[in-house]
Amino acid sequence: MECSTKNGKEVKLEERKAVEGERHLLEQCWAEAEQKLGIDLEQSAREAKAIQRMRQIRSASDLLRMILFYTLSDWSLRLVGVWAFMQGIGYMSDVAILKRLRNSHVWIGKLVVLMLQKRCSALQSMPGIRLRLMDATCVSKPGSHTTDWRTHLCFDLGNLCIDGIELTDKHGGESLVRFAPQSNEIRIADGAYSFASGMGPVLAEGGGLVVRINWRNVPVRMPDGQRFEIIPWLHTISGPTERPIWFSTPQGWFQLRLIASPLPPEKAEEDRRRARLRNQRKQLRHQPTENTLFAAGFILLLTNLPAQNWSLPLVLSLYRMRWQIELVFKRLKSLIQYDHVRAKDPRLAQTYLLAKLLVALMLDDLNHQTRCSQPDWFLSLERPVSISRLTQYHLDTFRQLVWGRWPIQHPPHLLIVLQRYFCDSPRVRLQQLAWARAWVEHVSFSCLGPLS
Repeated sequence: MECSTKNGKEVKLEERKAVEGERHLLEQCWAEAEQKLGIDLEQSAREAKAIQRMRQIRSASDLLRMILFYTLSDWSLRLVGVWAFMQGIGYMSDVAILKRLRNSHVWIGKLVVLMLQKRCSALQSMPGIRLRLMDATCVSKPGSHTTDWRTHLCFDLGNLCIDGIELTDKHGGESLVRFAPQSNEIRIADGAYSFASGMGPVLAEGGGLVVRINWRNVPVRMPDGQRFEIIPWLHTISGPTERPIWFSTPQGWFQLRLIASPLPPEKAEEDRRRARLRNQRKQLRHQPTENTLFAAGFILLLTNLPAQNWSLPLVLSLYRMRWQIELVFKRLKSLIQYDHVRAKDPRLAQTYLLAKLLVALMLDDLNHQTRCSQPDWFLSLERPVSISRLTQYHLDTFRQLVWGRWPIQHPPHLLIVLQRYFCDSPRVRLQQLAWARAWVEHVSFSCLGPLS
């Protein structure tokens, strides 16, 4: 009997050592992940006033890990408190955690900026032309049916990484000048970026442009200064066609190439259907005009790329690559649920969204390391490596580093400590479940007689 007890104690001791060893290993891996950031977390946190006094949270590393856990787990603040206690970070209430998260939005934004600065400096030093895709996505807070936040991204297609991020409110519109233009780049964007105020600085800097335009919103000119009528010209073409035009910007006049390519009949009809639905969503009384429906059957592009080096089919192929940034947003939304915001508080929502963008940058770095170690994976045209699957793998690995581990069965004294997190808040109306259990425990049914 004593032998069995002794053996049981030894087994429990070995299990505890195994758990502690695994936790120590996870902590080491987390420390390595921090080192790869190359950012002084303590100094940046104090400068951003995310940490002012060492009370419940001992370090900026613990604070960052708690923020990432809240972002990736999608747990409530009370359950975040359970996790923080089990990981030895701190014994805090949900209100204390809320204050920490709200005060960290400036710091997390600064970490995103620092990571982008390091990445951009490395990319700018690389030779060759950079293909930069630009787009934005809208995010709504809980219960809202309108745009509350707009995230602007710039994606380096050649290096498969995000090299520009801006988080704005609903008033922050799309513009090509949100990210500093360079002379050795080609910016590819959809019709939301076809404004002279944004295109002018890029053209003045000597950078390349491939931008889709709307037939009505972008006034292109003929050499004599007269407005060029696009619709009559579209009626005369039957295949991909281009012609030189002039475009006026605040930085001056620029000669560009206007490219038009008919869409397949099924794609043209789909675009016309979307035009009608857009008018319905905007609650416009009138239907799209005949010219608008006709122009929906074409792709209209403006570009300054020289025709001797960039033929018409090559420019069209270049614009089709813009779809890759749509896949970037799809990965953000499907893998880390970027379009799902739990918080209504503006500062907490900023921390939430910026932390997810920080995770996206970290995953980009992990993908880059894989690409450097296994370059052949990404060179195959028949069976290329799926960026989505690779990102999912790195996300699950990174999530394990953030989550850590604790035993599935807790001793009684530990459960007593955790009770504060599992209890509901006081309320005037009695909770039916608690009332029913108390009634069953304390009321005798013997006096009530049979049910029938």
